Amino acid sequence: MFVFLGRLTGRHPRLIVLLGLLLVLLGAFYSKDVMQRLTLAPGWDVPGSGSAESVRMLRQHMGRDETQVIMLFRPRSDTLGDADSESYRNAVEAVTANISRNPEVKSVVSYHSGADVRFRSKDRRLSYAVVQLERAADEGIAAFERLRLQVQNDQIEVLLGGELATYVDIRQQLARDIWHAEIASFIALSLLLVWVFGSVAAATLPLIVGVVTIVLSVAILKTFTLFIDISVYAANVVSMLGLGLAIDYALFIVSRFREELAAGYDVNKSLMTTMRTAGRTVVFSGLTVASSLFCLHLLPQRFFQNMGLAGSISVVAAMITAVVLLPALLALFGHRVNRFAFPGLAGRAAHQTEGGRWYRYSYFVMRRAWPVLIVTLSLLLAMGLPVLHMEIGPADSKSLPVTAESRQVQEILKQRFSHSDMGPLVLAIQTEGEAHSPTSLAALDTYTEQLRTLSGIVKISGLTSVDSTLKLADYQLLYEFPDQFPLATETLAAYAKGDTTVIYVEYSAPPSSEAARELVKQIRALPAPTNIKQVQVGGFPAFHLDYLHSLRVWVPWTIAAIVSVIFVLLFLMLGSVLIPLKAVITNLLSLSATFGALVWVFQDGNFAQWLNFTPQGSMDGTILVLIFAAAFGLSIDYEVFLLSRIKEMCERSGDNMRSVAVGIQRSGPIITSAALLIGIVLGAFAMGEVVFMKAMGLGLLLSVLVDATLVRMLLVPASLRLLGRLNWWAPKPLLLLYQRFNLNEIEAHRREEKS
Repeated sequence: MFVFLGRLTGRHPRLIVLLGLLLVLLGAFYSKDVMQRLTLAPGWDVPGSGSAESVRMLRQHMGRDETQVIMLFRPRSDTLGDADSESYRNAVEAVTANISRNPEVKSVVSYHSGADVRFRSKDRRLSYAVVQLERAADEGIAAFERLRLQVQNDQIEVLLGGELATYVDIRQQLARDIWHAEIASFIALSLLLVWVFGSVAAATLPLIVGVVTIVLSVAILKTFTLFIDISVYAANVVSMLGLGLAIDYALFIVSRFREELAAGYDVNKSLMTTMRTAGRTVVFSGLTVASSLFCLHLLPQRFFQNMGLAGSISVVAAMITAVVLLPALLALFGHRVNRFAFPGLAGRAAHQTEGGRWYRYSYFVMRRAWPVLIVTLSLLLAMGLPVLHMEIGPADSKSLPVTAESRQVQEILKQRFSHSDMGPLVLAIQTEGEAHSPTSLAALDTYTEQLRTLSGIVKISGLTSVDSTLKLADYQLLYEFPDQFPLATETLAAYAKGDTTVIYVEYSAPPSSEAARELVKQIRALPAPTNIKQVQVGGFPAFHLDYLHSLRVWVPWTIAAIVSVIFVLLFLMLGSVLIPLKAVITNLLSLSATFGALVWVFQDGNFAQWLNFTPQGSMDGTILVLIFAAAFGLSIDYEVFLLSRIKEMCERSGDNMRSVAVGIQRSGPIITSAALLIGIVLGAFAMGEVVFMKAMGLGLLLSVLVDATLVRMLLVPASLRLLGRLNWWAPKPLLLLYQRFNLNEIEAHRREEKS
């Protein structure tokens, strides 16, 4: 198939390039509004969990679909006085009155409207209000932007914070980070590719493949947004992985094509050999990385499924562009691929024969296989030690730079207010009959008393707890004739509809603490009184608890799936059982070292000032799962390129040590260059302002560096030397399966030549 593809692209290169150009232009025009189509809702909730069911019940049964925004009021001058002064109050009420006329604003509660001292800072200089904003199909983004314009005031500065504000700021910052990272990486890649190839003509080809890959990936991603919700974070994954892998794949194909030309073959023969070897390897590598990322669909959260989809799209786009468009460009370039060469660089980039530095280095390692193996494994294990004290926690506005408005609001609330968390536990309750019927009220009153026995609860708000002076009989009488009591009308509108009611539970512990999650467990363990069908506990601590539980349940299965899929693909590629097993073990060690470094940096705060971020004291579990899937695939990526070349040499000579040395000599410089190139891309994203992408970029960068140095340069040659002939061993049934599918490059070529 690959020889046929090489022959086809060699015969019709202009047509393929023209079609590719047309496709890119259409894709660029089609996908220009993709950022507006990506949802702001990250999709971290666990379907079917208590926290998700709480949101669903309130949305479907009570019509509650609002999102909370915090408005922090800060005087522009000292003449306005403190929060209790009349001028301060007038300025605040002017703002709240203005936004109250907005139909998208469902409610506004401020210090002055509710006389709640929690809304006033400890020094009385600041206050804030809580706005319930309508959440439409765009997750409230448009309403938030309109709100931001409405709160402008000459006397008092209004800062917006809360979950929605944080997501809006993250979205805007991500758009800037993507643009800066792509520009910076393209400039750096252009210079580095010239240094790698020693030729301007050859250096332009990977850049072309990278541009085409990004355009196609984004266009495909937009198409998926027509059918499913896709998170805004997916755009970063497409850009980062798409560009990095496109450069990698193009580097391997262009290098092999130039190697064949240097050996004296004509353009057509060189192209077919390149596709039969490097092209086949690129396809297997792409399938390996894409399969690894696609395994994220086993996790129930939409966020992980989005990331798996985005990553798979970018990898497949890079793979197809590299084996379809790039060969056509090579056919057009021919020997001109070496034009505009720099004399010194061209000599260094030329084909390297046996006896070179990499050849001698590999023999040096193989002759000392045991010491090298022991030292390298010890170093990897030492690097992974920080994992032992890793803490999993949620991301918040501290993921943003200190200049972000939502970040400033969170910091001010934390430092200057006694109790600034307005995110209570939300208990969605379904009763047997109407929620305000006497029997239901009796059950709700009993349940409320059960809640009061739990430690850590500050306040309970519900149908039977709006006034501490009222008893159950008073509430039953109150709600029996709601039209006669304004309090009853207001309370029913706020807390109940039909057979569904809500209880808000405020607590003293920090929302992301173990104490808050323990409180959720205690509430869920309470027996529901008669006449209460179900109680679903929501709110941030409940969401965090469900999220961590989901990771504990599903991540092991996801890891097992990734390992199994990659093991099978490596076997089909190499026809060996021990090599895939060794690759999986070494890559797990490599990833443990990467995670240890991430914990040391992002959790412990080392280099925080240099990398310009605020340590959060924990690791976002989302980042770790994504890094594992992407980094495991990328690690196997280099394994495939190296081992396929060693396998090719072994098939020809049968000499294990010489095959390893020659394979490393011919692929080592390319793998090192590829790691350097993708490191440039990942490093550019690691320099972004959002901690999520900073950690993602740095984590993948570290995994690539560890893999390209300690693993490929030390572990692989040492382990291949020790295994000897067992490297390519497989049980006879599996060997027959391998031969049946004809996935061996050398054997496939021999059969094609005979036919």
